[in-house]
Amino acid sequence: MKSQVLYKDKLPCSPLLHFTSDTEGLIEWTWRTSPPEAVYWKTYRAKKRDLRILSKVSPQQRTLLIEELYKDIINNEYPKKLKQPKVRRL
Repeated sequence: MKSQVLYKDKLPCSPLLHFTSDTEGLIEWTWRTSPPEAVYWKTYRAKKRDLRILSKVSPQQRTLLIEELYKDIINNEYPKKLKQPKVRRL
């Protein structure tokens, strides 16, 4: 019996990740998605409810850290598209 759920028998479904917070320093976190292998799907979009902070912090700090981490993920994975100015031809 396997003690850890794996994606395609290779990758862990709840990998341990690290994030450097502006206020709290190095924070350990992981994903908790349903289904667990959704972390590796190309079409998966992160949600705040799927982020789990593993480091010991207070509930208020946890809320702020999840917000900061979520903004960082969204800004890196889904950057805002810049509008190109229209070129007018005479």
